[in-house]
Amino acid sequence: MSTTAQRIIFSNSYFPRTGHNFASEAIKVFSDHEVLAHQRAETRLSIVLDAYYKIRQHQVVHQSDKDFLDHLFIANIREQILAKSDRPFIMIKDTSFVGKDWLPELFPNDIHIVLIRDPYAVFNSIFKAMDLRKKTFKNLLKRIGKTFGLYPYYFCRKVSKQIFAVMPDFEKHMVVRYEDLVNKDETTLLKLKEVFQTDKSLEQLKSDIDAIEVINSSFFEEVGAKKIWEAKKKTEKFNPVNRKANTALIRMGVALGSKQLRQHLGYL
Repeated sequence: MSTTAQRIIFSNSYFPRTGHNFASEAIKVFSDHEVLAHQRAETRLSIVLDAYYKIRQHQVVHQSDKDFLDHLFIANIREQILAKSDRPFIMIKDTSFVGKDWLPELFPNDIHIVLIRDPYAVFNSIFKAMDLRKKTFKNLLKRIGKTFGLYPYYFCRKVSKQIFAVMPDFEKHMVVRYEDLVNKDETTLLKLKEVFQTDKSLEQLKSDIDAIEVINSSFFEEVGAKKIWEAKKKTEKFNPVNRKANTALIRMGVALGSKQLRQHLGYL
């Protein structure tokens, strides 16, 4: 297939546990894409590009040197990506916003998705699965702080600040909410249907999304740590929007620590 007919889907979420594996499967209903480099990959392309341009800006003085480096590392980057697949759509996804705004500049004719999920659910999932059993003084303090909701509060505030520091310009990207994919929001489905020019009806799209099996990367208690990237059949316990419960104090710490980020992303 000609590379001019192929399109790359760049999908970045702001943190692990934002549902990017499920979102990839849901978008595949529209695009039938192939994920590079492997199905559960988190390819750090935008982070590498960000590092490259920082080095280029701060450590390379002469324009001729910058042009030469661009010739070596940037000039044929799209062709090199597309050479890995002959599918009409291929996807590169990551759980970071670092360098996300470089992608529309380098790949103006491709598809740029920002995946967001309610930080309250994301951070609660993280704390449900967080392993602090290693016997160190630092982990002891974290366990005590976690019990009283203090560590969740400071953790969520710290991570939220890190996310704010690399927040992309949403005007440059298609913003997709994880919850809208799960709930099969018709406005979201119609937008994706238009972008990918699929002939499937809304009813067929909804049915295909319903048929997606669960990628249980955060179901440590349910499936154990082994083979966590394998898709599993949905269980009665499965709550795709708010998967995990925590104690009231942990939930309170998460809610307070993530408040500003939730407001910015439109969840409050």
